[in-house]
Amino acid sequence: MSCRNESVERRAGLKYSGKPIMPEETILVVDDEIANLQKLQRTLINRYSVLTASSGYEALNLVRQNDSIAVMIVDQRMPDMTGVDFLRQTLDIAPHAVRIILTGFTDADVLMEAINSCKVYRYIVKPWDPPDLLITVERGLEAHRLARENEQFRKELIRRERLARELEIAGEIQRYILPPHCPGIDGYEMSVEYHPAREVGGDLYDFEYGAGLLQIVIGDVSGKSIPAALYGAVFSGQLRTLFSGMPAPAKALRLLNENLLARYQSNNYIAVAYCRIDLASGTGILANGGMPFPFLDQDGSLTRLEVRGVPLGLMEVTDYEELEFRMHPGDTLVLASDGVMDAQEANGEFYGERRFADSIRQNSGKEVPDFLKCVHSDVCRFINGSELSDDITTIALRRKR
Repeated sequence: MSCRNESVERRAGLKYSGKPIMPEETILVVDDEIANLQKLQRTLINRYSVLTASSGYEALNLVRQNDSIAVMIVDQRMPDMTGVDFLRQTLDIAPHAVRIILTGFTDADVLMEAINSCKVYRYIVKPWDPPDLLITVERGLEAHRLARENEQFRKELIRRERLARELEIAGEIQRYILPPHCPGIDGYEMSVEYHPAREVGGDLYDFEYGAGLLQIVIGDVSGKSIPAALYGAVFSGQLRTLFSGMPAPAKALRLLNENLLARYQSNNYIAVAYCRIDLASGTGILANGGMPFPFLDQDGSLTRLEVRGVPLGLMEVTDYEELEFRMHPGDTLVLASDGVMDAQEANGEFYGERRFADSIRQNSGKEVPDFLKCVHSDVCRFINGSELSDDITTIALRRKR
């Protein structure tokens, strides 16, 4: 830097940093008089990234080619295009750029037009003083940064408002498809614990009780927000239609899979466990399409009900297997979403199936609602304040007699 420019900066109260500011903050200088253009460039070049143009048309091309222009310093009186005309044409191209007019006369009407129609930040009367120019440029850059930050903040606010509205809509859909309470069943006790990881969860569940049969479904829709909620709503509607026919679980999953693929083309899919229980005999039939294996707790002895299957909505031709089991008085059937086993503590360790099984054993003597609350509390103690990575849903059914 020359001694002259160092003196200019000291008088302006500015401290030279030893390197140009970031490339995204470029100064454009426009003047048809070469001597003035060179003087402006010498004043600015050692501190800023500078582009120069000797006409309005040349400057317009530079503005179109460089989205890094933060400040425009423009002479008002140019033969091909006035400074006001040039700045007016840049409003759409560089809306946040700071505009400074250089004028050799004090034409109030021109200046008012520039300020009102071209968003002019300042005007400087010739002959201009270098320290005053540097101060004006620095303040203009601060205004430019603030405008950019405000624009980014505005866009982020709009994005969050849109997301919040989407989550609100999806939440309304979710609340509509989940049953408000468990059915009261003579000789049985039933409860659910549902904890979404975010404002809108991917887990769903449903029940149907009648003619001596209880049907229990637990599922997990892939994805989040409105698409997942809509997919879950479509599945729930089809499920409610099937419930009335009380189909065998394997047949129900096959029909649901066919209907989802035929009527709802999307990237979503849903893992589902479908269980039908004859309440008089305690005989249950289970089909599973990608959900964790349920547990049958028989006086502290756990049986893993292992039956496998593909999630619904992935493959066109899918047959599902069934597993038969028997619930005796005192036995408890426990179904869960994978959010239980996939819960993680801070170091990345998973809660896992072994801890889940241990918690079932340790709390099996409690009444069903308390039993599920204690199991969930054990998961929460394990993650120790870490954010849930997935929804957690557990369903328990106990035969009382």
